Amino acid sequence: MTTEEIITALERAWNTGDGEAWAARFAEDAEFVDVVGRIQRGRATIARESQNIFDTIYRGSTLEIRQVSSRPLGGGIDLVHTATVLTIPAGPLAGEARAVQTKLIRDGEIVAFHNTIRTDIAAFAGHDADLAARSPQEWDS
Repeated sequence: MTTEEIITALERAWNTGDGEAWAARFAEDAEFVDVVGRIQRGRATIARESQNIFDTIYRGSTLEIRQVSSRPLGGGIDLVHTATVLTIPAGPLAGEARAVQTKLIRDGEIVAFHNTIRTDIAAFAGHDADLAARSPQEWDS
């Protein structure tokens, strides 16, 4: 399965609220770091936890996924970055959420996936204007 096919399948699975279909794109021993930092190990766990959110906080939500970049790392592994827009119709999280993901794809399956919510850097930095104005490359200085 190509990266584009994986992304299309993930988007379709999310938009139909199907945890099994979502997890089917992952290797049996995949690791998924979700948006709140939990490490989900294995396809069965990823399927179960995904179905839980599809049935509760993200019920009826829609997800748009866009590939940002992809490059081969060797050994049949590709490093892929995607960006998402999640639209949540109701509940405490109603509205739009944006995130970025890092995926390692081997032989047409996701072996590692890290999901990070995007937020306003000024708000995250406690409205520290100096910190908010710095680029990521300057964070180490």
